[in-house]
Amino acid sequence: MNFEISFDFIIFETERLLLREFNADDVDAVYAYAGDAENTIYMDWGPASREEVRNFVQSRLAQQITEPRRIFDFAVCIKATGRLIGSMGLFLGDDGQQAELGYTINKAFWGKGYASEAAKGMLQFGFMNLNLHRISARCDSMNTASERVMQRLGMRFEGEAKSAEYVRVRARRQWRSVKHYAMLQKEFLNRMIDGEDV
Repeated sequence: MNFEISFDFIIFETERLLLREFNADDVDAVYAYAGDAENTIYMDWGPASREEVRNFVQSRLAQQITEPRRIFDFAVCIKATGRLIGSMGLFLGDDGQQAELGYTINKAFWGKGYASEAAKGMLQFGFMNLNLHRISARCDSMNTASERVMQRLGMRFEGEAKSAEYVRVRARRQWRSVKHYAMLQKEFLNRMIDGEDV
């Protein structure tokens, strides 16, 4: 994995992907997945309007220069073509030692292992470059694909919160259960030492 770190621009590459900062030209590509009802069915937001996507991109541009930085949300792009296919982020808590991993991939690219590949890079970035103590992730209990990503990463299942989030699903709001996973930095390092796929 190739990492380049600077305060102006953060980027890293995986085998097939490039994770980079969002820029103002990304609105259409983000809208392609964020504005789609199927793509956002398990999210606690969306589908988003074009204006909401524009505001999202603007918020990410502002976060890039915020000190101390608490949101590291990157555009996920196919390395060979540069096409933006989703987002992957670490959202740091107030203590700066813990973060939540979040991700969305355009449905046209589901089932290709891109979420797992990008998330693996984000864990490495979080634990090795940001020196985080703990990274957690959560998903709607019915989102088996997202849960498989967490399992492939070697994250530990911490429990299921029943009817914990009141979210919009297909134009109506309902209570949904949420599964929680996490990994500690020492668990990540032990997996690396043991040669396990992290």
